[in-house]
Amino acid sequence: MRILKSALLIFIFLVAFSLIGCSQSSDSSKEAKNENKKTVEVKKEQQDSKVVEEQKTAQVKEKETNTAAPTEEKQAEQAAPKANSTTQTVQTSQPKTTPSTPSKTTTQPAKTSGTSSSTQQIKPPAAATTPKPNTPTQTPKPVTSVTLSIIGPKDRGTILGATKVNFNDGDTIFDIITQAAKKQGITVDSRGSGATAYIEGIDNIYEFDYGAKSGWVFKHNGASITKSVGVIKVKDGDRIECYYTEGS
Repeated sequence: MRILKSALLIFIFLVAFSLIGCSQSSDSSKEAKNENKKTVEVKKEQQDSKVVEEQKTAQVKEKETNTAAPTEEKQAEQAAPKANSTTQTVQTSQPKTTPSTPSKTTTQPAKTSGTSSSTQQIKPPAAATTPKPNTPTQTPKPVTSVTLSIIGPKDRGTILGATKVNFNDGDTIFDIITQAAKKQGITVDSRGSGATAYIEGIDNIYEFDYGAKSGWVFKHNGASITKSVGVIKVKDGDRIECYYTEGS
């Protein structure tokens, strides 16, 4: 009996040990699977980060190339005028030569980043200066004037003493009297124009105020006029007299 009991116990221990071993192996396999999953995830994350970094570096390189291109163009543009200035200095510094031995000017190409350009400048011929024509100076027209005097009746006396009056070509005695009287503040009443021009009153003195034959009479250079004052044209230096006659 003891032998049977001991055999049973040994069997039970073996079964329990095998169960424990199986559970441990299953647990270890699970842990191994979990570790494999973790390593796979870590590798994926590393690969994703590498891809992101590569994309960033590619973008940075593109930006650098885009910014470097305009700077190179600017440098090329700046170098071009410098090359022109150098050619100008070379041409001015060279000594004059005789016509039999013409001088040659060579210009070195200006070095730029990745590009080379050669400049050659040709001086344009000097523009011929044409003399300005002498414009004739306009001489001012001489001032033309006449002498005008207005004498009223005896009780009024002189209304306008001998006064020089400037006139324009074509002015008549009528124009001289009306313009001068207006400047002096003297009223002149008239009717008609040209051959029908007739002066009725000056300074509020009218014909027939001092009798049936009273009125205004005009003289041109000392002679009584026989035409209308609106048709007789005046000349430089003429004398015009207006005086009032009294008659019953």
